[in-house]
Amino acid sequence: MSNGCLSKIYCGVKEWYRYYIFFSKPALFILGFVLSHSLVELAVAKIMIVYLTDNWKRQNLPKAVVIMNLQDGVATILAVVLSYIADSYTGRFAMIVFTSIAYISGLVLLWYSAEFLSPSKETRMFYVAAVMIALGKSGRDPPLRAFFADQFIEKEENSNIEGQEKIDSRANVWWRIAWFSGASIAFFCLSNPNTAWKKIFLVSALVMGANLLLFLFGFTFYYRKPPERSPVGIIVRVFMAAIYKLHLNYPRTEEGFHWKNHTPSRFYENHIGQTCLLPKVLLFGWLDKAAIIDEQTPSISLEVQEDRGQLCTVEQVREVKGLFTLIPIWITFFGYSLVVATGSTFFFEQSSNMDFYIGNNVQVPISSFVVLESFISFIIPFLFWSKKARQQSVTRIRIGVGMVCSILSCIAAWWVEVHRLNLIQEERIDPSDISMSVLWLVPQFSLLGLMDGLASNGLQEFFYNRVTTSMRSYGPPFSDCVLGFGNFISIPLVLLFKSWFKDTINTSHLDRYYLALATLNFVFLCIYAYASSGYFNMESASNDEESNESLEDGNDELADHSRSTRNITPYSSRSNQMGNASEEVELIEIKVDGTNDTTRSVSSSLRRRYVATAATAIGFSIRLIDRFSRESPSNIVDSPESMEEALLQSRALTEAENELSDDEPGSQQD
Repeated sequence: MSNGCLSKIYCGVKEWYRYYIFFSKPALFILGFVLSHSLVELAVAKIMIVYLTDNWKRQNLPKAVVIMNLQDGVATILAVVLSYIADSYTGRFAMIVFTSIAYISGLVLLWYSAEFLSPSKETRMFYVAAVMIALGKSGRDPPLRAFFADQFIEKEENSNIEGQEKIDSRANVWWRIAWFSGASIAFFCLSNPNTAWKKIFLVSALVMGANLLLFLFGFTFYYRKPPERSPVGIIVRVFMAAIYKLHLNYPRTEEGFHWKNHTPSRFYENHIGQTCLLPKVLLFGWLDKAAIIDEQTPSISLEVQEDRGQLCTVEQVREVKGLFTLIPIWITFFGYSLVVATGSTFFFEQSSNMDFYIGNNVQVPISSFVVLESFISFIIPFLFWSKKARQQSVTRIRIGVGMVCSILSCIAAWWVEVHRLNLIQEERIDPSDISMSVLWLVPQFSLLGLMDGLASNGLQEFFYNRVTTSMRSYGPPFSDCVLGFGNFISIPLVLLFKSWFKDTINTSHLDRYYLALATLNFVFLCIYAYASSGYFNMESASNDEESNESLEDGNDELADHSRSTRNITPYSSRSNQMGNASEEVELIEIKVDGTNDTTRSVSSSLRRRYVATAATAIGFSIRLIDRFSRESPSNIVDSPESMEEALLQSRALTEAENELSDDEPGSQQD
């Protein structure tokens, strides 16, 4: 390997280290808490289906699967609900403490029921413990994850979108390191096949309790955001305001909307005399009415209407509509979510009566497959750390490859089940005497980890790029809700197809179920390939924010150059019957190497000349276009006063251009 290649590798590693590795004293108190969550997830929550089927001999397979899917589905819903409560009322710190106590209580109940109670009472106690564990799991994403990311804001001076992305990236790296460390500890310490479940429950409760105390010791170091309006609360406000104003008609111009402190920019379109907000969302276009200013109530100020929940800003409406634009792409994850639900239930049951020994002395624990899946899922996101790897086109392919892995995982599981059932039924071998090695399950769990690292994390990256900054902390719970949808759908499937799911794994036909899942995922993969092309070609919400900020800065620069250009706003890309071509003042960002300074122009002379020339054309066209768009065709009159006013403004802009050109050196030669 040449010195040039080594130098590039060294520079790349150095750049990665400087970007991601950031030490924060408050975060150190939280890392142990993240580690304990990972340990409990691996030792208890992930393989709870094995506890039900192995220790409750009277428990049939379909009922055990329903219990586990119901617990996971409820946990995903509770995650969104508790996040709203934490952001709006209690704060993230208090919610983390509350859910952690619930988690510890659930583990203690499991230990107590396994140690002291009879089988009948143990069953009833398990249902209570399952609810407590679901409540504890819901406090991890996003309250704990978001609170952990907050601790990296302390020394981060850059508060723009790029700085926020750096904060989130650093938090994710440390989160994954702590998570994988906890999984490794659980594998080496709690994966002994001879370890009793009651011992696993007790150790898990003690570890989480000790890390909760460590978390509380760091109370004075934490950066705690005060409760404020949650993005989930904004969704409710927009819906309520839109329903309240459902009787109103769409305004004829953009001035009929409540823009508040934002300048009316390119986030609307005018069609047939009606102005609508972008983006367009099928079946949810009526949400625009939440931002319409009701002219029939002029006596009530806009601020009072906002406080009463009768009026929302354009920014809030677009924020909610941007979230609902993701619904079609979420639907394509329907088949994928069923595979996720199957991976946490039936995949583990396939190990029943398999040979867990490698050689004569080495015994493979069932939790090793969870470690394998977690390790692959842990490694994959690091391959997409660069900005090029996080581009929309790459994310699209990444999710698609993850969906392909879900199909291959089902095919691998189908092949294993066909072979296993063939040994039991056709060759009439006793299930307890199967010589089939448990290593047959390695391919399907490996593919499960690949699809999680590619598709699940890719879905979060897609969510991160498509919503506004305030919604980004809700990426994991909303993505988990999409995947948790499969938990609820799998319940009626298990109950309806009774011929496929019998009391035990050996009398069931999981091979048919796996083949059906593979076919279903192939269909949804084709739908995704078609639906995603439109999404990834659209401008993201974060880019909209940057563009709006740039356009507002452009207005300020125009105001500094000439007083006559002070009232010019960026031209909106709207549809109208006039067929006028849209023009915009485009501002170019150039980042200076070695500094955090960002300039918004190429050079002073070129920028001034470009701005003045563009302003001249835009100023005259906007006056005419706005006049035609705000009046109906029957009322358009080319009055001399209006034309004279437009010509005077155009002349003033031209004079400003000439003055700027005269001030520059070498302008005469140009």
